[in-house]
Amino acid sequence: MLWSVTAAVGFWRARMALGRRPLRTCRARALEVIDRQSARIDELTRQNEELRDLVAGQADQLAEANATIAVMQRIVFGRSSEKSGPAPGGDGPGEGGKPGNGKKQVKHGPWARSGRRDYSGLPRFEVFWDFPGGGYCCPECGEPFTVLADHWSGEQLYWLVVVRVVAHCRRRYKRACRCPGPLTVMAPGPPKAIGKGLFTSGFTAMLLVERFAAGRSMNSLVTGLARQGAEISPATLAGTCGQAGALLAPLADAIAARNRDSWHFHADETTWRVFAPEDGTGPGKWWLWVFIGYPLISLDNNIAERQIRGPVVTRKNAGGSRNGGTARNAARIWTVTATAGKAGLNLQTYLAAYLDECGRNNGRPPDGAALERFLPWAASPEDLRAWAQPPPAPETPG
Repeated sequence: MLWSVTAAVGFWRARMALGRRPLRTCRARALEVIDRQSARIDELTRQNEELRDLVAGQADQLAEANATIAVMQRIVFGRSSEKSGPAPGGDGPGEGGKPGNGKKQVKHGPWARSGRRDYSGLPRFEVFWDFPGGGYCCPECGEPFTVLADHWSGEQLYWLVVVRVVAHCRRRYKRACRCPGPLTVMAPGPPKAIGKGLFTSGFTAMLLVERFAAGRSMNSLVTGLARQGAEISPATLAGTCGQAGALLAPLADAIAARNRDSWHFHADETTWRVFAPEDGTGPGKWWLWVFIGYPLISLDNNIAERQIRGPVVTRKNAGGSRNGGTARNAARIWTVTATAGKAGLNLQTYLAAYLDECGRNNGRPPDGAALERFLPWAASPEDLRAWAQPPPAPETPG
């Protein structure tokens, strides 16, 4: 019995001695794995910190880029009229009793109002209304009422289109002294850009704006003038457009030269029918290209696509050009009118001023400093302000 117990104890000691070696090996391997994992965790932690720094730097760059884009958008498009700053009360309720967030509540949709506009800059004339025959009498006894006061009942806009004949009378003077020189002098007449042309500079400017900037067809212009009592031949209007376009050639060439020096372009094209090309091959398909030298790079080409809508409307109304000369003349006029429009100028005022300058130059385009004066990027602030105003109003309402 004693031997059995002793043998049993010896057996378990032997098993324990044999089991210590695999245990030490497992422990060593576990420690080795732990060391490797710790090193890996340290490496991942370092990489995570680097990525955090990179993300923070990119966030700063994105914020700076967004700020730059916002500034550029305000420069190009201006501030939105639907946005306003915080209310004077700060956190008070907004319009309509709703809790305010610092912004004016703006209604949208076809019935929304944009606020009353200011028309104080338009010419004003007053019309006084009275009873037939003047005054008012008592319907019972016939005793006339005495004048009490005038009541201004409101203002309305009056759309006035008048075609008038301007008769120019030049004063002549006779010398009363005995000094040498001519015995008589005559005051200078109005500047005439087109020699013995029928139309004033203002009429020609309006013709170019309606024909090319507004996209009206020649038949539409003839019909509109006829409604005002002016029966004018389409050939006369077409000839005036051609002569005026030739006067705009130096201006268009200067604009094209400046565009060629731009480092970034927006471009778009559309087809243009020419019915009688110079080569005599019959109707041909030409292409009208729009190039916009623009200092701000956009991710899309919307600016060129919007700019080409005017010529596209004209093409749909007129069908194209009779020959290559009229097609090139149309491109020349669009170059000038589009550039003036981008500069914020009133096209009629600007073109009339340029045509008057051509008239003062004996019907020839200006050159040198006189031409540079009409380049929007080189014009003086005084000229730009004057050309941005509507054309002078007629002296009488009708």
